[in-house]
Amino acid sequence: MQEYEEMMGELVELGINANPVAPFVSTIIDPCGQILLTACNAMHISPLFSSEGLAIHLLAQNFHYKADHALTLITTAEPESGAMANILWGGCYGLNIEKIVYGSTRKGVNEIWGCSNGFSASEVIERLDSQQSKKPELIGPVLETDCLQAFEDGKQMFDQKIRPVLSSQLKDFWLAGDWMLELED
Repeated sequence: MQEYEEMMGELVELGINANPVAPFVSTIIDPCGQILLTACNAMHISPLFSSEGLAIHLLAQNFHYKADHALTLITTAEPESGAMANILWGGCYGLNIEKIVYGSTRKGVNEIWGCSNGFSASEVIERLDSQQSKKPELIGPVLETDCLQAFEDGKQMFDQKIRPVLSSQLKDFWLAGDWMLELED
């Protein structure tokens, strides 16, 4: 899990900057370790655009991928059932998310926000038919304290009715390519 700590720390910072009330961020990495794209929560534009949902949508729309490419999804929170549906349906069409690395557990996020929307990724995977050949591997939590702190800060902003004006342009909530290389220069 240590190999994902630096990336998770960067994702937490991206989330705080892009959407501080809902700092959920996901990135998809190819088999060579290159970042294909990163997406932030944009559910204010569409309820379908959780960070994971938006990342899957953009990957399918903008990239040519092969079913044998084992992709890794790294996300600041364990995906909930809606995001898992995107991941699993994508798998039916050749988008192979082999690993899901998450920052905080869904239980931790639910405790902060006081709600539970569906099942966690681990519960969805447990419920899959035993004949299901492609079950993503869950890895986490990674930097859970940092992720939960960002979600706690977001909830406090929400409760205090401090809500930054967010762009309604989808392009403002995702990045293509390996932005980590830019950080290392």
